[in-house]
Amino acid sequence: MNKTININLAGVFFHIDEDAFIKLDKYLKAIETYLAKEESKDEILQDIEARIAELFTESMAHKNQVVNSIQVNDMIAIMGEPEAYKIDDEEEPTSNSSKFRPSRKLYRDIDRNYIGGVSAGLNYYLGLNTFLIRLIWVASAFFSFGATVAIYIILWIVIPAANTTSQKLDMQGEPVNLTNIEKKVKESYSKFADKVGGIDYDKYGQQTKSGLTRFFDGLGDVLKAIGVFISKFLGVILLIISSLVLVGLLIFLFSFGTISVFELGDFNKMELFSLGIPYWIQVILFFLTAAIPFFYLLILSLKLLFSNLKSIGKISHITLMGIWILCVIVITTLGIKKQLEVSYDGEVVEVSALNIATTDTLRVKMNPNLMFDENINQRRQQKIVKDDTNSSKLYSSNVYVNFRTSNDDELKVRVTKKGFGSSENLARERASLIEYDYKLENSVLKLDNYFLTTPEFAKQKVKVEITVYIPEQQIIYLDKNLMDFSRIRNFKRSDYNTYLGYEENIWKPLDSIYKNKSIN
Repeated sequence: MNKTININLAGVFFHIDEDAFIKLDKYLKAIETYLAKEESKDEILQDIEARIAELFTESMAHKNQVVNSIQVNDMIAIMGEPEAYKIDDEEEPTSNSSKFRPSRKLYRDIDRNYIGGVSAGLNYYLGLNTFLIRLIWVASAFFSFGATVAIYIILWIVIPAANTTSQKLDMQGEPVNLTNIEKKVKESYSKFADKVGGIDYDKYGQQTKSGLTRFFDGLGDVLKAIGVFISKFLGVILLIISSLVLVGLLIFLFSFGTISVFELGDFNKMELFSLGIPYWIQVILFFLTAAIPFFYLLILSLKLLFSNLKSIGKISHITLMGIWILCVIVITTLGIKKQLEVSYDGEVVEVSALNIATTDTLRVKMNPNLMFDENINQRRQQKIVKDDTNSSKLYSSNVYVNFRTSNDDELKVRVTKKGFGSSENLARERASLIEYDYKLENSVLKLDNYFLTTPEFAKQKVKVEITVYIPEQQIIYLDKNLMDFSRIRNFKRSDYNTYLGYEENIWKPLDSIYKNKSIN
């Protein structure tokens, strides 16, 4: 019958037989002898005892089982012989147990935690980058409407923290033996010594963090991680936008630039190209003005994504900003100059009286010129055409027609030609160059739906306004094609293509007038 002894290993009580106790005591004393010169001897011995307690607990079938020599031998086989334990860090351990590589166990790494250490623990267990894991937590929290937060809290509660050295080695997938325990403790002790070296102990005693302080520190770290995620996400968005815009601007440069340099097209109809300088220069100016800011936006997006991105250099910055400012100044100056050229308006008015009997029905219609345009509608379009003398003319359908009642018995037509210029005199000169015509044939007033002028007024927005003064006694018939040219709606849509008479200060269809008279 063997004698049993009660022992305490790392706070855990065991029943051990006398032979096993002698072997265990000899083993621990040998380790203590090897660690005699180590500053962190006590911490290493505590972790070794904690690991031995774990191994004894795992090998026991029930709580009251007595530890025997076989279990002690198994423990030594795992932990390694004291003779194999090397104090010199430069020598490699020769224990056979060093070849043993247990699988990683899932713990929370509280040494590298932001909140609960779940992500740092998953870093060892899954082999993924810690920042990537935290980024996934933050991103999924937005898309899962908070469900990920609940999962994180559950993992925080369920997964144990790696408090002891053996738990930390299990978490990292390292064998829990004498060599690794000593190495781990010495690393921790060294880090602690480095931190303690420059500490003001009086101040340190006042800065001990409470649980609430640690919580807010963790919250700050989470917000910092969210900020990093937002900056990366914003960087991706800006990268996509700036890249697409720059590609579009390059297409604009090469397409419009090629057309303008080789004169493959006419930009007269485009308001964008109205600075009064060669079109290819305008293309370059517009390209540089738009491309340089988006180039800087591209640089910003790359810096958000890659923090170690080098700057393009001070000289490059100054050159680009100088070019951009110069382009803006040129475009602004030319734009103001162009605007000043049309800052004044002037008009030339011609009034003519036409002979028509009050008993005749006056028909009014727009008269097109099929040589210039087949479309009779008012489209406010301008183009260069050739007249009867083969001279180039600016054709414009910028014509408006209004109707008023005459203050006498005469049919009158008032033609107002409007031009624009940098002065009133120049504006009237341009207005006088407008060629507009109309004619009265067999009681039909034909108004041209266009006018002609010199080609250089293509961007001047010159126009013609016609006012027809109709006697009150006159019966009129308005063609439907007048509707498109009427700026002031003197008549309703139903009044066109209808015989109208004047009664009670308004033009009405004749059938309603006759009906009203018969009732009276």
